[in-house]
Amino acid sequence: MSSIPNTTQINEMASSFMSRLVPFGNQAAKGLSQGLQYTREAMGQAADVTELPEVYKQLETQVDSIKALHEHFLRISVNFTRSAYDYQPPLTDTALTYASSMSKGLSSLMGAAPAPASVAEEIPHSLSHALAKAATVSKDGLNPQEPLHGALKKFADTHNRVGDARVKMADEATARFHQPYTTTLNQLIGHAMKARRAVVAVRLNYDAARAKLKTSKPEDEAKLRAEMEATEDEFVSVVDDAMAKMKLVVESPEPLRNLSDLVAAELAYFKAAYEALSELSPEMDEINVTNEAFLRQK
Repeated sequence: MSSIPNTTQINEMASSFMSRLVPFGNQAAKGLSQGLQYTREAMGQAADVTELPEVYKQLETQVDSIKALHEHFLRISVNFTRSAYDYQPPLTDTALTYASSMSKGLSSLMGAAPAPASVAEEIPHSLSHALAKAATVSKDGLNPQEPLHGALKKFADTHNRVGDARVKMADEATARFHQPYTTTLNQLIGHAMKARRAVVAVRLNYDAARAKLKTSKPEDEAKLRAEMEATEDEFVSVVDDAMAKMKLVVESPEPLRNLSDLVAAELAYFKAAYEALSELSPEMDEINVTNEAFLRQK
């Protein structure tokens, strides 16, 4: 059975509870001052609003531009993270893949060995892979002696190479561009934006404290002046902190470096595609001549 707390214990618990309430009360009071000051400024009733340094405002403009740059690119580069972003599979292929996965799941539950996936059931990872798949499936119904059969095989092999290069580009673009841009936006730029919000909040508190001091009674002046000076020190501190964080954003070499990495990944892909198709094109021309002769003999 627990003992009833004595007076000393009750006083200690009350003191502990009140000490936890004080910070909450202070935060509530600050929030109220911010809200009142913001309302006065919005209604044009605040006569004296503290101006931020010109260099601070210039940094704000630069950071906003860099933030917009990251957001614009990320809305597009997210496609690199998606499989087959350049190819929309037909509904029939999607249905076949879904049915196959369901069948495999049922086989696993029943303890049976799942059937191996056929070429037709696989969803291609790129448009080039889809073209290769179409050629592979189509040639199986042709006579291996016909030129078209050989052409389809070469077409499929080449487009699989191109598709593999495209998938590699997407992986590199994700790792060397999309993910770094996401990190920069969420962390480096995010920290700067958070620091700017702190400046806004403390600036409102500072101007509210200044306004209170101007209209204070003589007996309250010393207390309100101390509060104003403390808020002024906090304002100077958060402005310096925000400027330091914004300079990190403005002076970072990462956005341009990441953009260069994206171009390098694209170049490697287009070079690989050019080389593969350059090999295929004359072979297709030669097979086409052979096919025309073959058809004339029929």
